[in-house]
Amino acid sequence: MAQLLRFTAPAMSSLLLLLPLLAGDVMAATSVTIHGVTDTLKPEHEKYASALKDAEAAFLDAEKVFNDPSFETKEGWHKEGKHPSFSSWSKPTPQGKMVLVSTVLDGNIDDVMHETWGGIEALPSWNPSIAFANYYAVFSDNADILYYANNDILVVTGRDFLTTRIYRKTPKGYIMASRSVDLPEKPERKERVRANVFLGASQFRPDPTNNRKTLCDVIMIADMRGNLPKEMVEKSMPAMMSMLTEQNIKHFHELSKYSRRRR
Repeated sequence: MAQLLRFTAPAMSSLLLLLPLLAGDVMAATSVTIHGVTDTLKPEHEKYASALKDAEAAFLDAEKVFNDPSFETKEGWHKEGKHPSFSSWSKPTPQGKMVLVSTVLDGNIDDVMHETWGGIEALPSWNPSIAFANYYAVFSDNADILYYANNDILVVTGRDFLTTRIYRKTPKGYIMASRSVDLPEKPERKERVRANVFLGASQFRPDPTNNRKTLCDVIMIADMRGNLPKEMVEKSMPAMMSMLTEQNIKHFHELSKYSRRRR
């Protein structure tokens, strides 16, 4: 009995020392809570903790822009050209030129949000500007990491993007926000320059005049990198976003027609 006690006492002491560490591992799960909804990383996704926090920061930055009174009045914003189906604006920020495109999409707000969030892998099938689009890691129904690339657009050759995303239902509708992340396991490919998205976000609101349509505002601050002068790329950004917006308008119009035929 004495020998058993001599054996178990050190073992028990070691176990007691380990318990706080084990508890710490359980309690260390990274999570973010926005608008009453919490996303918590699974153990296998803890290596992406900084990405989830980046998504949270991007969301908060985007919401601040959308809720600022100047967003509605456009005070401090510069009008970018004239378009029959959408409006485009820009403004300088410490991180670079922010471009805004506002339009109306066919489809009710929930359907538009569902398609925008969940239709990633189908993007190349209807948007000729997209070379490929994949889910790199899925944290929850509301947060993930995407890996995608665009084809050549105007003066900018194809770039790839590695971005973390998150979305939430808000008092106004929905906000979806994204930001580039650096992952050692996914280095830049030789054949493509990796762009850096400081902030990419969309706000979806119901059209007060038609519940089958959705007001959509998209903001973007991005450094396309590469050898082109930054000033040239920034001047091209509104035109590039306009091209993407036209494809988006066309896509949701087609979806709406298909939905009406099925009814």
